[in-house]
Amino acid sequence: MAEAMRVAYREVFERNEFAHDLVKDKLKNLIVEITGLSPGDATVGAVVNTFNNLKSFANFDASGAVESKSSAKALVIEQPNEAPRPSSEMGFNLSYTINLNLPETADVEVFNAIFKSLKEHLLNR
Repeated sequence: MAEAMRVAYREVFERNEFAHDLVKDKLKNLIVEITGLSPGDATVGAVVNTFNNLKSFANFDASGAVESKSSAKALVIEQPNEAPRPSSEMGFNLSYTINLNLPETADVEVFNAIFKSLKEHLLNR
């Protein structure tokens, strides 16, 4: 988990290699500095809480916990348009949500064009 956190929170660990040892307020300040958001922003709180919750599962003192160039390559990130890779490597799957704000119209062709384009560009592999 420590290694995965170093990859997922790369910029945090680049700015402070001992980010996992920071008290909550100092971690929050670091997240504010990186994101440019205000300290009271809900996103900042969510990032800090997620980081701390993940940290509770991590062992940063383990011999393999310090990230090296080769250990960063061990984490396979599959893009949505890639076929799954059959291997014994640890996989890391990402998903995303798309919210559409559709225009107000009675013309069904507008909707057909939007959904046809989505299908062509997002659903085809």
